[in-house]
Amino acid sequence: MHPDRLATIGGEAYPARRVARTIAAGVEAARVRSEGGVVRWETGVSAESVLWAMWSATGLASPWQETALAGGPGAQRADRDLDAVVGLFDAAAKFADRLPQAGPEEFLTHIQSQDIPGDTLVARSPVGESVTLVTPQAAAGREWRFVVVAGVQEGVWPDLRLRGSLLGSEQLVDVLTGRGGSFRGAQAAIRYDETRLFLVALTRARERVLVTAVRSDDEQPSVYLDIVDPLPDELDGQRPFTEVRRAMTLPTLVAQLRRDLVAEDGQTRSVAVSALARLAREGVPGADPAGWWALRDLSDDRPLRGPDDPVRVSPSKVESFGQCGLRWLFSACGGDGPSMGAASIGTLVHDIAAELGDADESSLRAEVDARWGRLGLPSGWVSDRKRLEAHAMVGWLARYFERAEREGWERIGAELDMQVTLGRAVVSGRVDRLERLPDGSLRVIDYKTGSAKPREDDLPSHPQLGAYQVAVDGGAFGEHGAVSGGAALLQIGKGANKKDITLQVQRPLHTHDDPQWAARLITETADGMAGGTFTATVGPWCEMCAVKASCPAQPEGKTL
Repeated sequence: MHPDRLATIGGEAYPARRVARTIAAGVEAARVRSEGGVVRWETGVSAESVLWAMWSATGLASPWQETALAGGPGAQRADRDLDAVVGLFDAAAKFADRLPQAGPEEFLTHIQSQDIPGDTLVARSPVGESVTLVTPQAAAGREWRFVVVAGVQEGVWPDLRLRGSLLGSEQLVDVLTGRGGSFRGAQAAIRYDETRLFLVALTRARERVLVTAVRSDDEQPSVYLDIVDPLPDELDGQRPFTEVRRAMTLPTLVAQLRRDLVAEDGQTRSVAVSALARLAREGVPGADPAGWWALRDLSDDRPLRGPDDPVRVSPSKVESFGQCGLRWLFSACGGDGPSMGAASIGTLVHDIAAELGDADESSLRAEVDARWGRLGLPSGWVSDRKRLEAHAMVGWLARYFERAEREGWERIGAELDMQVTLGRAVVSGRVDRLERLPDGSLRVIDYKTGSAKPREDDLPSHPQLGAYQVAVDGGAFGEHGAVSGGAALLQIGKGANKKDITLQVQRPLHTHDDPQWAARLITETADGMAGGTFTATVGPWCEMCAVKASCPAQPEGKTL
C-alpha cells in the first residue's frame, strides 16, 4: 500500500504508514520493473543499498539509539534491535563480497535457506554458569575446573583410518625425505596423534575430569578408557554400567512417571498417577493422558480434497507419485527443505536457455561465464570443473538448436506456463521449450541436467512426457496449437551421450496402441493425490529420497 493512502486514517495508522513508507523506499531503491508479469531487479542494485534505503525510511535509528543509551526498561530491547539491524547489514555486506553480481533477490533466497544464523558479530561471552563445547585441538592451551571427555568409543577415539590431504602432499614429503611410507608406519603415526589429542583433552581439567563411553550390541568403549581407569582382574574385562541420574527437568520427570505407570509395584503406580494428575492440573506438557499419542484416535481421516475439489497435477510429479505416494505427500508439504534457487548449475543453464533463445555455443558459454559468480562457488579446481560441465551443457543445447532448425522445428517459446483441466485434474506447470512443425503440431522439450535417464523401452509410456502431450492436446498453449507432435527429454548433463545429441522422444499419443493411457494416468493420479491414504513404496528411488527419515518403510523412520 502506498503511504499517501494511509494519511487520512489518523494517528492509529502511524505504524502502518511507517511500514508502507519503508516498503516504498525499498522498491524505489531496488528500481523494480515488471516485464510480462515477471518482477525483475535493475542491474547493479545490491542488497546493501536496498536495506539502507529501507532503514533510513523507518526513522528509527535515532530513537533506538537514545533509548539504548538512556537505560531503563526499554534499553535492553533497543540494544538488541540495533544489534539485529547491524547483523543484517553485516550479512548483506559479506554476501556482496562473495557474490558481487548477485542482487537483492539472491540475498533474500540466501537468508531464507539458512536453518541457523551464518555467524554472529562478535564472539559471545559466557553469562553466568556455562559450558564450553570444543574439540581437543581448540582446547589446547586452555583450562577449566571440570572437563568431560565424551564419546570415547572404539573406532571413534582412536580413529585409526588412514587419511591425508586431497593432493597427497604428505606422500611427496615422504619421497623427498627418503622415509618411504608403509601402511604400518602410517597407522602408527595416526595412533600417536590420537593419543596425544586424548592427553590434551584430559589435562585441560584443574580439578575433575569425566570420561564417558557406551556399550551396546553395535558399540564398545575404547581402549583409552582402560588407560584412564584400569579394570581390576576380578571383573574379567567387563566394565560395569554406571547408573545415570535422572535430569532435573520437568520433561524427564514426566517421562519417569509415565514409565512408573506400568511398574509391577502397586504403590509405585499409585504415586505416579497422583503426581501426573497434579502436573496435568498445572498444565505441564505430556502429563495429561489426553495428549498421549498411544491413547488417541486418528486425528483426521478426511481426504486432502473434497470429491468435487480440483487437484493440481504437475507433469513432473506424476511419475514421482506413481513411484511412492508417501514421498510425494511429504515433498508437497515441504519435506524436501528450502529451495536453493539460483545456487544450482541446472537452474543457471535453464535460465540462460530461456533468456538467450536459440543462440550459438559461444554466446551461451559467454553468458555462463558472465553469470558464474551468482553460484557462490569458491575459486579453485572444483569450480573450474563445474564450469566446464556447464559449458558442456550449453554446448549440447546449441547443437540441438541447430538440429531442430534443420528438421523444421520452430521455437515457440521457453519457460512457458501451461494449464488444462481434465476432469478434476488441473494439469499445470512450466515447460522448458515449446516448438512447432510447419503442419502446426507442437512438441514439448524438457531439459535434463542430471545423470539419470529413462530406458528407451520406457519412453512410450513415460508419465511426464505423456502428461505434456495431454496438456498440448487439451489446448494448454492456446493460440499456438492443440495438436501434439510428441514430447522429448533432452539430456544435456551426465546422462548425455558423449558422441551425439541425446534426445529421448516419445511419439504422439495417437500413434500409441492405447492413446488414452496418459489421460487415465493423470485422472488416477489426481484421485490419489486427493485421497486420505498414501502408500510408502520401496524401490530404487529410496536411495536419494530426501524424506527417508520419516518413512515407516525404512529403518530410519520406523522409530518415529
